[in-house]
Amino acid sequence: MSTLSPLNGSSGGRIRRLTRPLARLSSQLQHEWRQRRTERVLNGLPAEIRKDIGWPTGDPLASDLRHPENPSR
Repeated sequence: MSTLSPLNGSSGGRIRRLTRPLARLSSQLQHEWRQRRTERVLNGLPAEIRKDIGWPTGDPLASDLRHPENPSR
């Protein structure tokens, strides 16, 4: 009988194999959320400051340049 005890080596490896993709997905979602939050903050700055730091203007094409894999963002 197999248990999910951390003392049992085979089930511990199985749990890690199952949770590793979930951890990667969680990490990716957190990264994307931070990216969108940062973009919102930068887009909220006055145009002069955005220009000084090299952030694109409110041009919709500029958004496509930041997200070439998904132009709908």
